[in-house]
Amino acid sequence: MKIIDLNGKVIEVENLELALLQADDYRHYRVTTPTENDLKRYAYWEHVYQILMKLKTEQL
Repeated sequence: MKIIDLNGKVIEVENLELALLQADDYRHYRVTTPTENDLKRYAYWEHVYQILMKLKTEQL
């Protein structure tokens, strides 16, 4: 299956469960004083995680 990220890039997802675990890990990484790029990265991984969760729900 494929998803499209916030940057419009198509990403092939071969293992949905593993992708969910990875995205969930990345969306929880935080720094003490986030920069603008950090905030964008937080939004990116939250978006990817939400897309993957929607795919999982649709498969049930």
